[in-house]
Amino acid sequence: MADDQLIEPSPLRKLQMSRTSSLYDVYLDYLRKYPRRDAVLRTKDYILSHFPRTIDEQIVCMEFFYMNDFFEELSVITESPYINKEVGHLYRVILSQTGRDKNKNYLDELKDLHFMHPSLRCLHLFTLVYSYQDLKVFTALDKYLDECDQALQQVDEPLMYYYLNQRYQELLFYHYWKTNNSILASRYAYKMINTEVSSRRKSRMHHDLALCQLFNGYESSMESLLKSMEIAQKHGHLRFLQTVKNRSLPFISSFHQRTEGISTTDPVEQAHLALARGDYEKTQQILHSFPSLTPFQESYLGLATGNREMLRHSYHRFIQEQGDYFFAQLPLAYLERI
Repeated sequence: MADDQLIEPSPLRKLQMSRTSSLYDVYLDYLRKYPRRDAVLRTKDYILSHFPRTIDEQIVCMEFFYMNDFFEELSVITESPYINKEVGHLYRVILSQTGRDKNKNYLDELKDLHFMHPSLRCLHLFTLVYSYQDLKVFTALDKYLDECDQALQQVDEPLMYYYLNQRYQELLFYHYWKTNNSILASRYAYKMINTEVSSRRKSRMHHDLALCQLFNGYESSMESLLKSMEIAQKHGHLRFLQTVKNRSLPFISSFHQRTEGISTTDPVEQAHLALARGDYEKTQQILHSFPSLTPFQESYLGLATGNREMLRHSYHRFIQEQGDYFFAQLPLAYLERI
């Protein structure tokens, strides 16, 4: 499907749209004339030289910047005296959630916010869910999913609907992943990958798909992970690439006990690698140095010590503390290895 067709709403959905933004018309025209990356860059320049004053147009412009990874430009605009206060504030929170240091969670602040504009109301709900995800409280997906869907149906501008629908499809992936329905989750992951998304989002979706396929075999999981790393390398997402190499790659390799040539500077995955290689003493030494253990770390220590009760406890923690039914399978898999 051509790039311009991707962002056009379905005929039925189009009938429900009450308006189109000037940005939608400009972007659509560029997509028809130029390759996607050129169209994106030209549209970015158009926004910077014709930044709108109305809230409807500002929201679409801000979402375009965010979904195409123009974070520096977005950050500058959120501080502009011309930006609507509600729009600027919400996108400052969103930027903080995608920043390098997630040392502040805006959940309590977000709960107190209320928006009348349909696009902002929908975006606000998604941002609430992201805050819960940062805290590893995946039960929020169940709580807000229907509300997000209802809010999405009220969005009446095609480009904003397109981007918010991408966010919604992504939430559906996480919902089915964390409720341990990897088949449905994978369908939504591929649906996202095959749409018009930025290289950063595409790389991360391949990465999360790799984790989602963890229990389907080493080859399935590694195929998606290598694709994620390839995209990250090609487009210069080096910080993310380093995280994948130090955490996700050794994690998948250790679980499947395919650790030849694998190393990491991350102490948790060093313990996991030692566990996979049968060096239980090193695993225990590393993990006993931590003041407290996550459910993952408790699983590693449970296997290293042959402690079935610890593995069962880890299983319940995954479910009760995080609502993560997918990774709750990890300690069960390790129980079978004792």
